[in-house]
Amino acid sequence: MAIIAILASLLLPAVFGAYNRIKGFAEEFEGDDVAHMLKEETRKYCAANPSYQFASKAELADKCILAPKPRNWVQAPSTDFVAFTYLDPTNKLVLSVYIGPKHRTVYRFTKADLSVEPQR
Repeated sequence: MAIIAILASLLLPAVFGAYNRIKGFAEEFEGDDVAHMLKEETRKYCAANPSYQFASKAELADKCILAPKPRNWVQAPSTDFVAFTYLDPTNKLVLSVYIGPKHRTVYRFTKADLSVEPQR
């Protein structure tokens, strides 16, 4: 029994490390799709509410009714958020999301990215 416990204690950290690496790579692989979802959902809210205001990450996620993956991105502890309203300049950086292994991949969003439909 003791031998099994010792072997498990040696093996579990390696298994959890591999799981975290795979999870990080999956986040990077899905990154562009999640970023697109985040932009589309916030743009819809801003179009429907021209006097929008977001004071916190939680308020952004709740008001825009974000899907689970964009919500997780926004509410992650590593995500940087700057409060913004419809009155702020469009080039204001309001959201920086860090994903992947060791948070090396960064998605940055300006107010325009999240509130203005791009011209086609």
